[in-house]
Amino acid sequence: MLLERIRHLNRKISLLLGIALLFTAVGSDVRNVSADERREGDVVYLDSEISSVSDDTVNEWAMDAGLIEKAVDAEKICTRMDLVRILWIRNCRPENKAEAMTTKLADVREEDKYAALWAYKNGICAVDAEKRFKPDTEMTHGDVLQTLWFVKGRPAVTEEITGFENLSVSSTYYLAALWAAEQKLLIKDEKTYFDGSEKCRLIDAVRYIYYQYHIRSTFPITRKQFVEACEYVTIEARENGYRYGDSNGIPPTSDGYISCDRLVAKALWDLGYTDQGEGGFYGSDMFGYLLDHGFVQSTDPSDIGYGSIVCTTAGEYGHTFVSVSWDPSSGSIVKYDEGSDSRINSVQPSSEYWSGGDFLCVFNIPDE
Repeated sequence: MLLERIRHLNRKISLLLGIALLFTAVGSDVRNVSADERREGDVVYLDSEISSVSDDTVNEWAMDAGLIEKAVDAEKICTRMDLVRILWIRNCRPENKAEAMTTKLADVREEDKYAALWAYKNGICAVDAEKRFKPDTEMTHGDVLQTLWFVKGRPAVTEEITGFENLSVSSTYYLAALWAAEQKLLIKDEKTYFDGSEKCRLIDAVRYIYYQYHIRSTFPITRKQFVEACEYVTIEARENGYRYGDSNGIPPTSDGYISCDRLVAKALWDLGYTDQGEGGFYGSDMFGYLLDHGFVQSTDPSDIGYGSIVCTTAGEYGHTFVSVSWDPSSGSIVKYDEGSDSRINSVQPSSEYWSGGDFLCVFNIPDE
């Protein structure tokens, strides 16, 4: 139950699928770099284990992750299309072909149409009355923070934020800046000078995303622990007569309903991930939750392996399962899968045929 959930959330609340973009991994440390080390106009990043992250490191990571094709010029200013394209790639490159037939953005290149349409339809970027996206608009630090805040779903700030010397309540990025400070993305004491109107270099925008996804403490669970937790959940569901459907319980599945994505939610809950909402997560919630908690996302099927959370476009709603092993040459997949009543009632893991043709993306626990 994946794609329909995503479409439903997009229609109702204009949110980005899955990916929640600020890193809040379990057991993570607050970043900590002296404000005196920054260049004038730069945003200060914090990390307790490193003193700085070079442009070369950020570029190498972004290229390895497939977010950019070549190293970013240190002086290049980030444009709206630059940022949207990277976020679109990071979120599995969704292509709404039906929408693209009816909604034409006047000033977007053909190769960027799906990324721009994704941002427009999900309330991340606006267009004018003539359906102009303005892809070459140069972004400020405030613009970048606001875009990431929009992607996150415009969350409310839950604690008082102080320390800004030049942040006006009337600025368009005011709430986004407070949110970024609350998330420990910005230093917010009296030493900090944050000017959201300062033009943001593309390398600094990519650096935001680097910290959101890449910098994390030792991962709190292993792949073996996750697979064993999945097995326990399937046994619990089979022996207690669970039915296929959307769980609304806390913990997830405690109301006797389970599905492919709730299998993942319950396994993680049993491993200590108890910050889930009612019923666990599904669809875009799952994408965002996994990214926020340090799982590594890939759109390369060769990254499917032991303990992988595999997302596909199968059926009307899409599908999720946990891989034990996969042989692409024979199509033999061994997996844990609660995607139907018959699967719930069967002994798992099961061995089936899967060609990989409906593959969407995969999430993995970082290499141990």
